Amino acid sequence: MRHRLRMMVGLGAVLAIALRCGGSDTGPASPASGGDDEEGRTFLPEGSRCQEVVPPAVQQAGSADPNCTPSVESVEADLNQDGHMDIRRVYLLPCPTMLGEDVRPEIMCREADLNYDGRKDIFRHFRAGEAAYEEQDWNFDGVIDAVLHFAGGNPLSVEFDHNGDGRFEMQVLLQEGNVRRVKVDAVGDDHYDIYETYEIETETGESQLISIGYDLQGDGTMDRLVSASEPEGSGEAAPPATPAPGEE
Repeated sequence: MRHRLRMMVGLGAVLAIALRCGGSDTGPASPASGGDDEEGRTFLPEGSRCQEVVPPAVQQAGSADPNCTPSVESVEADLNQDGHMDIRRVYLLPCPTMLGEDVRPEIMCREADLNYDGRKDIFRHFRAGEAAYEEQDWNFDGVIDAVLHFAGGNPLSVEFDHNGDGRFEMQVLLQEGNVRRVKVDAVGDDHYDIYETYEIETETGESQLISIGYDLQGDGTMDRLVSASEPEGSGEAAPPATPAPGEE
């Protein structure tokens, strides 16, 4: 029960931050160019996890203009005027296509300092202009506590590191923003031991816990399945679980 409560609180924070950091990114109005080192790679300051590097696939795609080289530029903002850049957006500026068509700037990464301490706390990474994953530092200690994954621009799953040891001991699979399945590594051996399955209530649209499965042998499969309406001491051998969306 405790880990479920922690998960639900944490998941609410993740989704709230994801919504708060949404919005359109149509490209830099007056971008400031970032320099490149000898490897063509620059890491931005103040705890940034956004790389200023042109993806290899873009470099190899070719251009209608032989004098054009794809570049990466960033836009920064100091919201509270304290001298630290609180928000940074990194854009890819590709060359015209082989057909000579102009290409709009493409968002690659967006990061923000949520508590104005000069260090970035949330980092959303994009692929082909669409959200791919987002790293979050909830307690502002410089360590990533959760990673939110997207598919088709929608939240697909969240991984949690509750104790800051760099390992994600919980995974939450989502369906249309609601919890579908929760997997927990309670032992700390990098294998999930507890599997919670939820269903979406038709009337409320919210997730309702329906069963808890346990891997007692540590072999990656559920050995016991308990209905949420039954006492924890009861239960039966677990049947194969129906995969949740995004679950392998």
